[in-house]
Amino acid sequence: MLCCIIKSLVCVIILAAAALCTWRFGPWYGEDDSSPPETLKALNTCESCCNGLASNCNKPLNQVTFAMAHNAMSSLEDSFMVNTYNHLESLEKALVAGYRGLMLDSCNCAESTTQEVMNEVENYFNEQEDTGNGIMLGFCHSTCDGGYRDPATVLGNLKTFLDVNRNEVLIIEFEITGGTLADLHNAIDKSDLDAYAYKSNSTTSVITEWPTMQSLIDANTRVILFAHGDGMESCATSSCPDGIFYTYDHFEETNWNDSTCDIKGNEQQGMQFFLMNHWMNNDADLPSEENAETFNTYDTLTKRFSQCSSNKVPNIVAVDFWSIGDVLPFVREKNMQTGSSGSDTSSASQ
Repeated sequence: MLCCIIKSLVCVIILAAAALCTWRFGPWYGEDDSSPPETLKALNTCESCCNGLASNCNKPLNQVTFAMAHNAMSSLEDSFMVNTYNHLESLEKALVAGYRGLMLDSCNCAESTTQEVMNEVENYFNEQEDTGNGIMLGFCHSTCDGGYRDPATVLGNLKTFLDVNRNEVLIIEFEITGGTLADLHNAIDKSDLDAYAYKSNSTTSVITEWPTMQSLIDANTRVILFAHGDGMESCATSSCPDGIFYTYDHFEETNWNDSTCDIKGNEQQGMQFFLMNHWMNNDADLPSEENAETFNTYDTLTKRFSQCSSNKVPNIVAVDFWSIGDVLPFVREKNMQTGSSGSDTSSASQ
């Protein structure tokens, strides 16, 4: 009898441990909206700095170089599927480390093709406001089956980062898929992130003179939002909803998975941002940590940046595996070189 009881207790303990591991390492782990990160304090900042350097402050936004995380929501830390994640660590840690640009893909998690994922998604989003359109907004790449981030958590953390770091300016670029544009607008409104959004008074779709970093900080309009994809159209900047500018009114970019500096699409005149897409997938067209170990080195960045500058100097450098390599020191050096005196002696302590 005693033996049976002991065996039963052992089974219960094993099952409980298995359940705990399943919860801890499942795709839903880490997305508790009620428990924001303990700190989102930027590592390299100071009271007289703008994005980490005093020499950035008097520069117009489009003359500052930004390090940007491509598919920033997709990370191993956030339980995205093995061999498909673009980063090892979260986008929140990228912000703390010094990245000031994020690419985020919005998608409809209701389009999941896996019943197990659908069950989790339905349970996960059950407190979302029901828009009646059958859309469950998530941040994912192509499909929520491979992993997703809750927009309420992500957008809330972006706002918290701006709350905590008063001298930091962010550029966020959304790719809209799955008919999620209206839901993204709704999520931004609910997060209050739009309170920080820069809104231009221009009556045209192009901004020829961007404000300085210091004026953005003084006005507390420290996040610049761009988007492209289904439902997003060119708009006069003064009337762009929620201040979300149409990406291709303002961006020229290189092709991705390409070590050349060929322009994606037709080269356009007057674009104020030149995005250097700087990552290389593997032969299976999946994100490659191995390639990032070469692509994100100082030497490779220097060589490609110089090559691209013969056309137009890049002011955004987007990478995979943000925590690998020398991206942040490289971008910092570029900003120091273009400072008012060519160097910066009052930069934040390391």
